[in-house]
Amino acid sequence: MTADPLVVRLAGTALFEDAGRRHVASGVPRSGAFDPAAHAAATLLTGGDPDQATVEVTGTLGLLVQRTMTCAVTGAARVRIGGRSVPSWTALEVPPGAEIDVVADGRGYLAVAGGFQPEPVLESRSTCLLGPMGPPPIGVGDRLPLALRCTGGSVGDLVDAAVWSPGGAIRVVPGPHLPLSGQRVRVLESSRIGVRIRPDQAVDAWATLPSLGVLPGAIQVVPSGDWFILGPDAGTMGGYPVVGVVVTADLGRLAHVGPGDALDLVVVKAADAPVPVPPRLLRLGALPG
Repeated sequence: MTADPLVVRLAGTALFEDAGRRHVASGVPRSGAFDPAAHAAATLLTGGDPDQATVEVTGTLGLLVQRTMTCAVTGAARVRIGGRSVPSWTALEVPPGAEIDVVADGRGYLAVAGGFQPEPVLESRSTCLLGPMGPPPIGVGDRLPLALRCTGGSVGDLVDAAVWSPGGAIRVVPGPHLPLSGQRVRVLESSRIGVRIRPDQAVDAWATLPSLGVLPGAIQVVPSGDWFILGPDAGTMGGYPVVGVVVTADLGRLAHVGPGDALDLVVVKAADAPVPVPPRLLRLGALPG
């Protein structure tokens, strides 16, 4: 019998994600974790790196653990082991026979020492919902493949929390096709393909353009007048005007929004767009008892 953890509960979605694919020039969506900072922090806490796969959770995921494993849960999520609340954003040792629940209010990231090991596609273990491509979505009854070693040696018990925040304003570089002023927008729907928003101030836009390359964070004006912010699983070509592009450092905040949420778009110059800061481990320590 396999010793990989068994999915016993799922209300929402659970997907394998890593740092994403590097074939955008060939038309392949980037995919990867919607919140790269939270994903990277989870892998860092368990002694790994962002190229390892985590499980991205929306809703609730319950696992029955078959062998001792070192894990960490980050993002907008809470974690329970055996029904007892335990800290998120820290390394945890889960014994055989225990059940672990990840409860995500936005998106949560479950990492395990050594990384999860679904079969890679184009050098990535990420699930892409557009296509689809990569490992299929996780379901009840699935076993999540682990590395041969899934307990940590050097693991973290504290990450620089200043690099991660699910809220705050979204900084946007305007253009290239239409002018953009700072304003508040309302979220209509959200998925890994993208976030549909309704602006307070509409813009005049022509219906279509010749298809052009686009990346996650591009804000397209669709024929209804709504705006669509492309997510990690969005296609790489688009024929709608682009009113602005979300700065890379703020893309992860969009992972945690839902219908009805309000977002403040703040216009910045491209030269002033901040460079993403990777998570920083502040302290190595023993696993909590």
